[in-house]
Amino acid sequence: MDTLLTRALPAILLMLLLAGPALAGTYEDDLLALINKYRAEHRLKPLTMRPTYVNLAYEESLAMRKVGRMSHDGFPASFRKATATGANSCVENVAWNFSTAHGLFKGWQKSPEHDRNMRDPAITGAGIAKVGPYITFIACY
Repeated sequence: MDTLLTRALPAILLMLLLAGPALAGTYEDDLLALINKYRAEHRLKPLTMRPTYVNLAYEESLAMRKVGRMSHDGFPASFRKATATGANSCVENVAWNFSTAHGLFKGWQKSPEHDRNMRDPAITGAGIAKVGPYITFIACY
């Protein structure tokens, strides 16, 4: 049976595949919601997801997946790219092997450096991307 849907399905799937990080999944959305709730509890403004930062986070998570280890090696390049688009400063948290956003968020809360990054009062925009077990959070102002 040749229907419009069966003819269009390959094109739709290709578009979704090529969209990559532009379509943030529920993991990323859940993590941002947890961070923003936490920021609100500390009387801080919420972060908004910015496509530029999502792409930078995606590039870093993908790079970590390719080399098979968690690192901050990509942050200097991401910072340069972010400042080229108008950012003044950025923070970064990376993680590996957290199956839920809630578990990751709780882990970052327990780490003074990661917690400080989530509660930085200056940051306004964020990008979060999970590629396999690797997660990157980049936030800038």
